[in-house]
Amino acid sequence: MSRFIVFVAVLLFAANALAAVSLSGTRLIFDGRFAEASLQVLNRSNHEVLIQTWLSAADNVDGSPQQSAPDLPFVLTPHLSRLDPQAKQALRVMYQGQGMPQTAESLMHLYVLEIPRKVAGANQLSIAIRQRINVFFRPPGLSDDPAQTPQRLRWTLADAALRVSNPTSFHAAIQDVRLGDVVASDYLLLAPGASHEMPVPASIGAVGLSFQALNDYGGLHRYCAQATGDQSNTTEYRQKDC
Repeated sequence: MSRFIVFVAVLLFAANALAAVSLSGTRLIFDGRFAEASLQVLNRSNHEVLIQTWLSAADNVDGSPQQSAPDLPFVLTPHLSRLDPQAKQALRVMYQGQGMPQTAESLMHLYVLEIPRKVAGANQLSIAIRQRINVFFRPPGLSDDPAQTPQRLRWTLADAALRVSNPTSFHAAIQDVRLGDVVASDYLLLAPGASHEMPVPASIGAVGLSFQALNDYGGLHRYCAQATGDQSNTTEYRQKDC
């Protein structure tokens, strides 16, 4: 079984390395003050590629085009396109103007499927490579500053669990959550108003908390805090390890 897992991991890594298509960002922020948002798709290879794109609701676990949400009030174009070698293509996400929540940020997924070329000869393996990025629709009029979201998270340590709550109107993408030397979570995307509990050793005590958070551009910043009683308030910000 372990050999099979290693084989699959190597195969997936090789498929990702062989992907001809790359995206200009790891996430897309849709500012609701404007009618559309866009990102670039680049064909890095020396041959033509065919790509298919679609939007999906965040709760669509499968993410297939057949299960994409037709009721999303957005249009993604082009849906299907052919890219010449080393060529770029702009993907445009256009909002119909109504139908999305206006009191908090919403999450969708954007998929890009690289359709493999037909290879002549027998016993040839073709791999369709699919990429997914998060699309955050940010309605106009929100009073919070999204850049302050990581500092406003609320952390509580009790009953062998570390609890984090997001009181803001924005999603918080955090990773490498640590209590001292204990890793509590590798990655977590916390929706507005949501909470999440992470199990930790009961004997860990009130030690320093640290975590990394993604900003709007996909960059990582590290935050840290010292525990006060059973509360950890993220009041200190550092660009390096705490």
